Formats: sequence, structure tokens, C-alpha cells
Amino acid sequence: MKTLQTIYRTLLVFAGGVLVPALAHAQTSGGPTGSGGTSGGPTGSEGTAGCGATGATGLKNPLNNICTLPQFLNAILDAVVQLGTIVLILALVYVGFQFVAAQGNEEKIRSARSALMWTVIGGLVLLGAKAIGLVIQGTVQAL
Repeated sequence: MKTLQTIYRTLLVFAGGVLVPALAHAQTSGGPTGSGGTSGGPTGSEGTAGCGATGATGLKNPLNNICTLPQFLNAILDAVVQLGTIVLILALVYVGFQFVAAQGNEEKIRSARSALMWTVIGGLVLLGAKAIGLVIQGTVQAL
């Protein structure tokens, strides 16, 4: 029963702390002009950050300079690589701690070596993902 209450509290905090501000940020800037005309929001390419004009809708591109699908996928890949690098460094620190904590125990050293091997493999997969992304991007641009 306690764990169910903890899950509900976590979801409530998430909804209140993340979703509500995100929805409140969706309001447009400016207000009515008083003459029944348009609102005072940005027009043209001012709100699109170089991605083409959206007209007088007042919408702004929330992705800044990301205008195409390849740019979007590259930005996601960059974010994953950055987060993965942080996780990789923490994993290496943990593996080092496992080696120190083994204190000569053969079974613990074997476990630490296995963890080191899988951490290195994870780092290579992370680098490989970025390399494969660059190769695919170059191939698509060549077409």
C-alpha cells in the first residue's frame, strides 16, 4: 500500500512540476489590439529563427534552429551521446570502485572485469552510434 501511495505522489509531483508549466508556456505573447484586429505576437521570420516564414500566426519554433527532420534526428543523437557519455563516466568510476572493493577476492575481481568489459563495449556502441549517424547523414545528403 505504501509503494502505491509513493507512485501516486511521484506522478502527481511530475504532473504538477513538469506538465503544468509546459502547458502554461503555450500561451501566445501579446494581447488584442482593441480594434478587433490581430494580436501583438511576432510575425514573419522573426519567430521562426531562420526556418522560413510562418505568416502572421505568431507561432515560434520551439526547436530554435532545427528546421528539418535530419537536423532534428541529429540533435536527438547528440543529446543521447552527451547523456550516454555521462553515464559511461559514472560506470567507469563504479567499475573502479568494484576493483578497489574486491581486495584480492578472485570472484569479485572477475565480476569487476566483466563489468569493465561491458562498460567498454557500451562506450564503443555509443561512439559507433554517432559514427553510423554521420555516415547515414552524409549518404542522404549525397543523394
